[in-house]
Amino acid sequence: MVQTSMMTNDETNKLTEAFSGKVWYHDINRVIVEQDRDFALTARQRSRRYPARLLRYFVPFHWLGREAAHRGRPLRVCEIGIAGGPMPRFTALGLRALGLEFSDVIERWIGVDIELLHEQLAELSYDELIEADVEKDADNIPADCDVYILLHVLEHLHSPEAVIGQLFPRLRPNAMVIAGFPTHPHLAVPFWNWYLRTHTKPNGHVSAMSNRRFTKAARTAGCTIEDVRAGYFMRASGRM
Repeated sequence: MVQTSMMTNDETNKLTEAFSGKVWYHDINRVIVEQDRDFALTARQRSRRYPARLLRYFVPFHWLGREAAHRGRPLRVCEIGIAGGPMPRFTALGLRALGLEFSDVIERWIGVDIELLHEQLAELSYDELIEADVEKDADNIPADCDVYILLHVLEHLHSPEAVIGQLFPRLRPNAMVIAGFPTHPHLAVPFWNWYLRTHTKPNGHVSAMSNRRFTKAARTAGCTIEDVRAGYFMRASGRM
Protein backbone atom coordinates (compact mmCIF):
# COMPACT_ATOMS: atom_id res chain seq x y z
CA MET A 1 0.00 0.00 0.00
CA VAL A 2 1.30 3.45 -0.90
CA GLN A 3 1.76 5.67 2.13
CA THR A 4 0.64 9.26 1.72
CA SER A 5 2.81 12.02 3.16
CA MET A 6 1.12 13.88 6.00
CA MET A 7 0.84 17.64 5.84
CA THR A 8 2.87 19.90 8.08
CA ASN A 9 0.96 21.95 10.65
CA ASP A 10 1.35 25.06 8.48
CA GLU A 11 -0.03 23.23 5.42
CA THR A 12 -2.98 21.87 7.40
CA ASN A 13 -3.74 25.28 8.88
CA LYS A 14 -3.62 26.89 5.42
CA LEU A 15 -6.08 24.34 4.06
CA THR A 16 -8.34 24.61 7.10
CA GLU A 17 -8.44 28.40 6.77
CA ALA A 18 -9.24 28.21 3.05
CA PHE A 19 -12.20 25.88 3.57
CA SER A 20 -13.49 27.04 6.96
CA GLY A 21 -15.84 29.57 5.43
CA LYS A 22 -13.95 31.60 2.87
CA VAL A 23 -14.82 29.14 0.13
CA TRP A 24 -18.53 29.93 0.58
CA TYR A 25 -17.99 33.66 0.16
CA HIS A 26 -15.19 33.70 -2.40
CA ASP A 27 -16.58 34.30 -5.88
CA ILE A 28 -15.22 30.97 -7.21
CA ASN A 29 -18.03 30.36 -9.66
CA ARG A 30 -17.51 33.70 -11.38
CA VAL A 31 -13.77 33.03 -11.66
CA ILE A 32 -14.48 29.64 -13.20
CA VAL A 33 -17.04 30.97 -15.68
CA GLU A 34 -14.57 33.63 -16.78
CA GLN A 35 -12.02 30.92 -17.59
CA ASP A 36 -14.20 30.10 -20.61
CA ARG A 37 -14.39 26.44 -19.62
CA ASP A 38 -17.29 24.30 -20.74
CA PHE A 39 -19.53 23.42 -17.82
CA ALA A 40 -22.61 23.07 -20.05
CA LEU A 41 -23.79 26.54 -19.07
CA THR A 42 -26.24 28.51 -21.16
CA ALA A 43 -25.68 32.20 -21.83
CA ARG A 44 -28.28 32.99 -19.18
CA GLN A 45 -26.53 30.81 -16.62
CA ARG A 46 -23.19 32.42 -17.42
CA SER A 47 -24.74 35.81 -16.72
CA ARG A 48 -25.53 34.78 -13.13
CA ARG A 49 -23.04 35.51 -10.38
CA TYR A 50 -23.72 32.09 -8.84
CA PRO A 51 -25.02 29.74 -11.57
CA ALA A 52 -27.11 27.11 -9.81
CA ARG A 53 -25.88 24.41 -12.20
CA LEU A 54 -22.38 24.76 -10.75
CA LEU A 55 -23.65 23.72 -7.30
CA ARG A 56 -23.24 20.08 -8.34
CA TYR A 57 -19.47 20.73 -8.44
CA PHE A 58 -19.19 23.51 -5.85
CA VAL A 59 -20.55 21.44 -2.94
CA PRO A 60 -18.30 18.37 -3.56
CA PHE A 61 -15.37 20.77 -4.03
CA HIS A 62 -16.06 22.18 -0.58
CA TRP A 63 -16.18 18.70 0.98
CA LEU A 64 -12.93 17.63 -0.69
CA GLY A 65 -11.10 20.59 0.82
CA ARG A 66 -12.55 20.02 4.28
CA GLU A 67 -11.82 16.29 4.18
CA ALA A 68 -8.19 16.84 3.17
CA ALA A 69 -7.77 19.31 6.04
CA HIS A 70 -9.46 16.86 8.44
CA ARG A 71 -7.20 13.96 7.43
CA GLY A 72 -4.11 16.14 7.31
CA ARG A 73 -3.03 14.82 3.92
CA PRO A 74 -4.03 14.94 0.23
CA LEU A 75 -6.83 12.59 -0.78
CA ARG A 76 -7.13 9.56 -2.99
CA VAL A 77 -10.33 10.14 -4.96
CA CYS A 78 -12.39 7.78 -7.11
CA GLU A 79 -14.99 9.47 -9.30
CA ILE A 80 -17.62 7.18 -10.83
CA GLY A 81 -19.44 8.51 -13.90
CA ILE A 82 -16.99 11.15 -15.11
CA ALA A 83 -18.45 12.07 -18.54
CA GLY A 84 -16.21 14.86 -19.88
CA GLY A 85 -14.44 15.46 -16.57
CA PRO A 86 -16.02 18.65 -15.18
CA MET A 87 -15.43 17.74 -11.51
CA PRO A 88 -11.60 17.70 -11.53
CA ARG A 89 -11.64 20.70 -13.88
CA PHE A 90 -13.78 22.65 -11.41
CA THR A 91 -11.59 21.48 -8.52
CA ALA A 92 -8.38 22.64 -10.19
CA LEU A 93 -9.81 26.05 -11.08
CA GLY A 94 -11.45 26.47 -7.66
CA LEU A 95 -8.24 25.66 -5.79
CA ARG A 96 -6.33 28.10 -7.97
CA ALA A 97 -8.91 30.78 -7.15
CA LEU A 98 -8.23 30.13 -3.44
CA GLY A 99 -4.47 30.32 -3.89
CA LEU A 100 -3.96 26.57 -3.50
CA GLU A 101 -2.35 23.88 -5.63
CA PHE A 102 -4.20 20.79 -6.85
CA SER A 103 -1.64 18.62 -5.04
CA ASP A 104 -2.49 20.37 -1.75
CA VAL A 105 -5.84 18.54 -1.72
CA ILE A 106 -5.57 15.65 -4.19
CA GLU A 107 -2.91 12.95 -4.23
CA ARG A 108 -4.53 10.69 -6.79
CA TRP A 109 -7.74 10.96 -8.84
CA ILE A 110 -9.19 7.86 -10.52
CA GLY A 111 -11.98 8.20 -13.07
CA VAL A 112 -14.50 5.46 -13.87
CA ASP A 113 -17.10 5.46 -16.64
CA ILE A 114 -18.98 2.98 -18.77
CA GLU A 115 -17.49 4.66 -21.86
CA LEU A 116 -14.39 6.81 -21.61
CA LEU A 117 -14.24 10.01 -23.66
CA HIS A 118 -10.47 9.92 -24.04
CA GLU A 119 -10.13 13.04 -26.20
CA GLN A 120 -11.98 15.18 -23.65
CA LEU A 121 -10.16 13.64 -20.69
CA ALA A 122 -6.60 13.72 -22.00
CA GLU A 123 -5.64 17.11 -20.49
CA LEU A 124 -7.39 16.64 -17.14
CA SER A 125 -5.97 15.63 -13.78
CA TYR A 126 -6.88 11.94 -13.87
CA ASP A 127 -4.09 9.63 -12.73
CA GLU A 128 -5.97 6.52 -13.86
CA LEU A 129 -9.00 5.84 -16.04
CA ILE A 130 -11.10 2.69 -15.71
CA GLU A 131 -13.77 1.72 -18.23
CA ALA A 132 -16.40 -0.24 -16.32
CA ASP A 133 -20.16 -0.60 -15.98
CA VAL A 134 -20.78 -0.03 -12.28
CA GLU A 135 -23.95 -2.17 -12.45
CA LYS A 136 -21.96 -5.15 -13.71
CA ASP A 137 -18.36 -4.48 -12.70
CA ALA A 138 -18.59 -3.05 -9.18
CA ASP A 139 -15.79 -5.38 -8.09
CA ASN A 140 -13.45 -3.55 -10.51
CA ILE A 141 -13.89 -0.26 -8.64
CA PRO A 142 -10.87 0.46 -6.39
CA ALA A 143 -11.79 -0.08 -2.73
CA ASP A 144 -8.90 1.77 -1.08
CA CYS A 145 -9.71 5.43 -1.86
CA ASP A 146 -10.55 8.12 0.69
CA VAL A 147 -13.42 9.73 -1.23
CA TYR A 148 -15.89 8.39 -3.81
CA ILE A 149 -17.84 10.83 -5.97
CA LEU A 150 -21.03 9.82 -7.79
CA LEU A 151 -22.53 12.90 -9.43
CA HIS A 152 -25.64 12.29 -11.51
CA VAL A 153 -24.96 8.58 -11.84
CA LEU A 154 -27.60 6.82 -9.74
CA GLU A 155 -30.53 8.04 -11.83
CA HIS A 156 -28.94 6.32 -14.86
CA LEU A 157 -28.90 2.91 -13.13
CA HIS A 158 -31.72 0.39 -13.35
CA SER A 159 -31.07 -0.79 -9.79
CA PRO A 160 -29.37 1.92 -7.68
CA GLU A 161 -29.97 -0.03 -4.45
CA ALA A 162 -28.20 -3.10 -5.83
CA VAL A 163 -25.15 -1.05 -6.84
CA ILE A 164 -25.03 0.74 -3.49
CA GLY A 165 -25.39 -2.58 -1.67
CA GLN A 166 -22.56 -4.14 -3.65
CA LEU A 167 -20.17 -1.19 -3.84
CA PHE A 168 -20.40 0.67 -0.53
CA PRO A 169 -19.64 -2.26 1.85
CA ARG A 170 -16.37 -2.87 -0.05
CA LEU A 171 -15.02 0.58 0.80
CA ARG A 172 -12.76 1.46 3.70
CA PRO A 173 -14.63 2.04 6.97
CA ASN A 174 -13.70 5.76 7.00
CA ALA A 175 -14.25 6.41 3.30
CA MET A 176 -16.44 9.35 2.31
CA VAL A 177 -19.09 9.04 -0.41
CA ILE A 178 -20.36 12.20 -2.13
CA ALA A 179 -23.48 11.52 -4.19
CA GLY A 180 -25.61 13.93 -6.19
CA PHE A 181 -28.78 13.30 -8.17
CA PRO A 182 -32.05 14.98 -9.20
CA THR A 183 -34.66 14.31 -6.53
CA HIS A 184 -38.39 13.70 -6.54
CA PRO A 185 -40.92 13.57 -3.69
CA HIS A 186 -40.67 10.05 -2.31
CA LEU A 187 -44.36 9.28 -2.85
CA ALA A 188 -43.91 10.11 -6.54
CA VAL A 189 -40.95 7.76 -7.08
CA PRO A 190 -43.01 4.75 -8.35
CA PHE A 191 -44.79 6.90 -10.92
CA TRP A 192 -41.60 8.64 -12.06
CA ASN A 193 -39.77 5.32 -12.31
CA TRP A 194 -42.46 4.11 -14.66
CA TYR A 195 -42.48 7.38 -16.61
CA LEU A 196 -38.71 7.50 -17.03
CA ARG A 197 -38.48 3.92 -18.20
CA THR A 198 -41.20 4.38 -20.78
CA HIS A 199 -39.90 7.71 -22.10
CA THR A 200 -36.14 7.45 -21.65
CA LYS A 201 -33.61 8.26 -24.35
CA PRO A 202 -30.33 6.37 -24.84
CA ASN A 203 -28.15 6.85 -21.75
CA GLY A 204 -31.02 8.78 -20.13
CA HIS A 205 -32.54 8.65 -16.67
CA VAL A 206 -34.17 5.34 -15.77
CA SER A 207 -34.53 5.64 -11.98
CA ALA A 208 -36.32 8.31 -9.96
CA MET A 209 -34.38 9.14 -6.82
CA SER A 210 -35.56 10.64 -3.56
CA ASN A 211 -33.67 11.52 -0.42
CA ARG A 212 -35.44 8.70 1.42
CA ARG A 213 -34.66 6.15 -1.27
CA PHE A 214 -30.95 6.95 -1.24
CA THR A 215 -30.50 7.27 2.52
CA LYS A 216 -32.30 3.98 3.13
CA ALA A 217 -30.04 2.17 0.66
CA ALA A 218 -26.90 3.86 2.02
CA ARG A 219 -27.72 3.06 5.65
CA THR A 220 -28.54 -0.52 4.75
CA ALA A 221 -25.07 -0.70 3.18
CA GLY A 222 -23.54 0.46 6.48
CA CYS A 223 -23.12 4.19 5.78
CA THR A 224 -23.66 7.11 8.12
CA ILE A 225 -25.31 10.17 6.55
CA GLU A 226 -23.35 13.32 7.43
CA ASP A 227 -24.95 15.98 5.27
CA VAL A 228 -28.00 16.32 3.02
CA ARG A 229 -28.79 19.40 0.97
CA ALA A 230 -30.70 20.41 -2.14
CA GLY A 231 -30.12 23.05 -4.78
CA TYR A 232 -33.78 23.72 -5.54
CA PHE A 233 -37.17 23.81 -3.87
CA MET A 234 -38.81 24.02 -7.28
CA ARG A 235 -37.17 24.03 -10.69
CA ALA A 236 -38.84 24.54 -14.04
CA SER A 237 -35.92 24.94 -16.44
CA GLY A 238 -32.63 24.61 -14.59
CA ARG A 239 -31.67 28.06 -15.83
CA MET A 240 -31.32 29.98 -12.56
